[in-house]
Amino acid sequence: MKVLSLHLKFVFRNFLIFLFFAVLSVFKISAQTTELFLPFPETWNQNSETQENSKPGDLNSSSSKNLNSNSNSDLKSTVVTSNQTSSNTETSASVNPQTSVTTKTKSADKKKKKKEVIDPSQASFQKGKAYLTRDQKKSAENEFTDSYGKEGDAAKFSRVENTNLFGLDGKEKESTGLVEKQEDPDIKIKTQFELARSLDRIGNPDSEEKAYREYLKLVTEFPKHPELTPRSHYAMAVLLIRKREFRSAAHQLVNIIKNFKDSAEFLPAHHYLGKVYESSWEERDLERSLKYYQLYMNGVEGKTSVPGYDFRKETRERLRVLGSSI
Repeated sequence: MKVLSLHLKFVFRNFLIFLFFAVLSVFKISAQTTELFLPFPETWNQNSETQENSKPGDLNSSSSKNLNSNSNSDLKSTVVTSNQTSSNTETSASVNPQTSVTTKTKSADKKKKKKEVIDPSQASFQKGKAYLTRDQKKSAENEFTDSYGKEGDAAKFSRVENTNLFGLDGKEKESTGLVEKQEDPDIKIKTQFELARSLDRIGNPDSEEKAYREYLKLVTEFPKHPELTPRSHYAMAVLLIRKREFRSAAHQLVNIIKNFKDSAEFLPAHHYLGKVYESSWEERDLERSLKYYQLYMNGVEGKTSVPGYDFRKETRERLRVLGSSI
């Protein structure tokens, strides 16, 4: 019995010890479980107390602070962005002038290169003009021939010069051929006029007839050229006066007065009409002659004299003579 009781005590004591450690382990586990749910109890308590103690006004102030901080950050970012944009603009602005200058330089270089293209006919044309100033007509003729043989821009002007020279030499066929080769209408009429004038300057009856035909061709084919048509009418009138064909001369002069009032030949045409009606022929009219002389003097009063068209001295003398005789 004693052994049994001792055994029971031993078992009961071991059971109590086991139970004690079991309860102790339970408490430890519960404590550990509490700490697992709240890993930072002090921080949690401070946040909870702050939330409880905060007021609506404080919330507004905190929110406004957040807004202000956000707006300030936005403003800073905007300023930074604008500064970056302005700096980029300044950089591009500083680069663009260089680009534009470079572009202008390149375009200027291209223009210079275009200008540097040499006209192959120009040199011979200039040589021909130089020979003419020394009255070396044959040398000038050869240079002009060489010029329009190269077909540059100066070739058409060389044809004009040689047309005059060939006409003075009586080479009517060669001159007419040069006229026909002119493609520019304005240059063609000038070449035609040079041919007529060169034939007129020879001064013999045969060349005067040829000159008259060339003048007539010019005024009929180019009836409204503002410069050369009145000059051709005027040259025809002077030629006809020399030949004492006064009626035909008067017809050419009246054409100038009616149709070319702005031409350089307008006032000189009045002087020559006075001369026509003063001359001895069947329609001589001294009163009409006096009238045209006076119209010429009234027109040239106060104007600068034009070489080749200044007849003031002669007209004053004729007015004095006619005034005393009428």
